[in-house]
Amino acid sequence: MWHTFSYDSTHSRILISAKAWSDFGWMFPLARSFSFGNNWPPQNPLFAGEPLKYHFLLYLTVGMLEKVGVQIDWAFNLISGFGFFILLFMIFFVARKLFNSNKVAILSLAFFLFNGSLSFLEYFQEHGWRWETIKNIIHNSQYPSFGPWDGSQIAAIWNLNIYTNQRPFGFSLGLVLLLIYFLYVKQRINAVTVGSIIATLLFLNQGLLPALAILISWHFLVFPHLRKDVIKMLFFTIPFVLYSFRFVNPFSAEFHPGFLINTPLTFTNVAKYWFANLGLHTFLIPIGILMAPPLAKQLAVPLLAIFLLPNLVQFSPDMFNNHKLLNVFIVLGGMYSAWTIFRLWKIRPLKIVIPILIFLVTFSGIIDLFALANDSIIPVPDIKSNPDARFFYQNTPPNSTVLNSTWFYHPASLAGRLLFNGYPYFTWAHGYDQVTREQLTQSIYSAPTAKIACRLLRAHDISYVELNRRPESFLRPNWYLWQQVFVPEYSNPDSGINVYNVFHICPGT
Repeated sequence: MWHTFSYDSTHSRILISAKAWSDFGWMFPLARSFSFGNNWPPQNPLFAGEPLKYHFLLYLTVGMLEKVGVQIDWAFNLISGFGFFILLFMIFFVARKLFNSNKVAILSLAFFLFNGSLSFLEYFQEHGWRWETIKNIIHNSQYPSFGPWDGSQIAAIWNLNIYTNQRPFGFSLGLVLLLIYFLYVKQRINAVTVGSIIATLLFLNQGLLPALAILISWHFLVFPHLRKDVIKMLFFTIPFVLYSFRFVNPFSAEFHPGFLINTPLTFTNVAKYWFANLGLHTFLIPIGILMAPPLAKQLAVPLLAIFLLPNLVQFSPDMFNNHKLLNVFIVLGGMYSAWTIFRLWKIRPLKIVIPILIFLVTFSGIIDLFALANDSIIPVPDIKSNPDARFFYQNTPPNSTVLNSTWFYHPASLAGRLLFNGYPYFTWAHGYDQVTREQLTQSIYSAPTAKIACRLLRAHDISYVELNRRPESFLRPNWYLWQQVFVPEYSNPDSGINVYNVFHICPGT
């Protein structure tokens, strides 16, 4: 966590690893909107004027910690690092309880930390099958497979990048395992305790809710003597569920088989895809289920359902977001793989094969670990060293909405102010009408007269307008209007931005 996100207080710089840079382009503005802004009830900090349709509990906590004086890297990393520790602890704890073996628990941790995909084959195909390629693994800085963005069929969902880039995810997966412990291992439900776990997940990571629904429904079916406790638990969560509807992405789930598999969706293509992504887990998991002790067998059906659901249904505008359910599957599935290897170890003739199996199931993850460790760092000047961000921080109200001409790490975002039109993926993927918002943004910047520009600015409660001399490519500003008619309140020739106070350029606002 510290390697991918830290802070240089001497030079007032945010230090972000290259592979986490894009994700923090969303997470950082959201946290700062709570610490330096006035974002309650929550609006989307990159789509001002619209309610936030995203789980925000971690970012609210980070913002409140920074507000009371905790440096933001400490705020982010303490919470997300603790959450990742909880996940590791629960993997070990649940695996030991299900299979009554410390060795299985340790192997389960290893299979989680070092993914079992076949991406190591792509590494050698790219760099060559020679001894030098093996020696260079410790210097490797790129993931061999990062599908679908690099064209690979092996998805970028198995390596640790998911947990460093999506900071609530480790904590939320740990809570899912804690829920599994109460429902399936302990088989005793305290409505307040278990209900509180569910309530927390509603605001920590909504993408895991389908997995919760599967786990709770199956528990309701197979443990009839505990149904009253389940009903009490669900009643406890009703107020939290109703309130969470304010922050739910309205994108309706739709039948969309195939996940990220290339078309046509033939049996051969599906089998090739999942064998490339799961590697030997493709065989180890079902064998482990068949040989599992009775306690662990109870999770076989929900495990299969959690795997099939994201392969059949799309839950958000971006199909990639279905990965959250698949990560639940691989965390639990790794326990069954560990059990398979543990049982095979007891067969004397197979003992010589076990080290080879473990190596093949973890080799890709070892290569990926070096890609994470060797990642480069990108510095982002923060408020004290960034005069543009300092202007917004010192001279604009915390609840200001800023019309922006650039996207990533905008100085107004660094100061916790709301942007009118943020990076398209972060808004489209959350269910907002990004196309209309971009058209409106273009209409304001290209307005033929001051009167039309002011009418649009007032209509959308925009307080400030920022215009960079190198705006995003889709914008075609009326430079005469913004350079000759409107007078900026702030200009910086070094960064090339002008900032206009709408109350000043549009009298009577």
